[in-house]
Amino acid sequence: MISRVTSPSQGSQSGVVAVRPVSRVPMLNVGDAIAVRVAKHLSENVMRLVGGGAGGGFQLDVEGQEMLPLGSRATLSVERGPDGPRYQVSAAPQNAAQTPGQGTPASALGETEALARIASLATSLAARQDGLSSLYAGLAAALAAAPAGVPGGLLPPAVTSALAGLLGFRLDPTASREGRLDGPALKAALEGLTGRGAAGGAGASLDDALSELLSVLKGAAGGREAPARQATPPPLPGISRHPRGEKPARASSELVSALLARDGEEAAAILAAKTDAALARLRLASLASRGLLADGEGAGDAALFDRTIDLPLVVGGQTAVISLQIGRDDTPGHEGEGAHPAWRLRFALDTEATGAVEALVGLDGPRLFASLWAVRPDIAADLRERLPRLAATLAEQGLEVVDLKVTGGLPDDPPAPSGQFVDVVS
Repeated sequence: MISRVTSPSQGSQSGVVAVRPVSRVPMLNVGDAIAVRVAKHLSENVMRLVGGGAGGGFQLDVEGQEMLPLGSRATLSVERGPDGPRYQVSAAPQNAAQTPGQGTPASALGETEALARIASLATSLAARQDGLSSLYAGLAAALAAAPAGVPGGLLPPAVTSALAGLLGFRLDPTASREGRLDGPALKAALEGLTGRGAAGGAGASLDDALSELLSVLKGAAGGREAPARQATPPPLPGISRHPRGEKPARASSELVSALLARDGEEAAAILAAKTDAALARLRLASLASRGLLADGEGAGDAALFDRTIDLPLVVGGQTAVISLQIGRDDTPGHEGEGAHPAWRLRFALDTEATGAVEALVGLDGPRLFASLWAVRPDIAADLRERLPRLAATLAEQGLEVVDLKVTGGLPDDPPAPSGQFVDVVS
């Protein structure tokens, strides 16, 4: 419940406003206190709080009986209440940390500057980003033309070695004994992307491997610049808009021409551009996972997911990309904080064999809910035929299948936000 507390704008001595979150609550614990700023008034009684600090990228929409002024500094605190966590916003003193001769707190100036830098970075990354499938198509063509370990090859050994190393980050069904995907293989691939597994070398993440590859490619390019990109990049990564898988790509005509002409510097320059584009996408996904991209305006389920990841997948000897969104929360009404975790996973795949497919899976304790979508009618019909067998397999694993269904087509996205790419206070 929300107890009525007079807001500071009405002359309250306490300067405390009780609030109720109306969007997904980030990982907060009882006793936490976070410095925030009122970024937006979304309605007459809902305001958006943003904050930085060690975690960075904090954002939460809250409803209260009173509103703090737009742009005001405050502290969001979490207390234990009789029916669960209780949240309140305490306004900072009017004269706290003011710069001499100015009316703006120094901390507010610092955060505004940081948000401006993030906006500039995101705009730059968005202009350069491209999917992993394009890079993998390019590296496959380069390795075919200049195999690793061959002396006097088209590309230096450091380049071919780094190119070959990226293959280890792919999820490869053929690598398992059964020749199919399973949970342990998926877990190992995801851990490899973040450097927590053995893929790509001990402790090396995909970001590390791409950064190393970019460095050696720039050295091999001899100062050459790649031609301007012609293909349309995939949609930006996000945590609220529906994911879209990437089909296996073909090596660009410019790269093929450079390889046929045995022009190693040109080939290195083109591959460097593709690597930089893949790094840009990886870093955009990191910003989206921290709530720093405005991909969630108007999205009713924006609170369901915490992280977005692009996972390369071997399909018929080529590389497609699965786009995943992962979310977790602790379901109220159970004893002990974190005692009843609920997980949500949404992913999309697009291959020549299946067409575009999307799935939404929810796991609430042992209870499982899953919805699948398929653009192609034949794939949708095939999935429906497989549902009874899938339900039986899941039940054998100890899961209670509450809902399992297939729908034709793909779910629609909410309207895209207009007027700004990054959610920065205006």
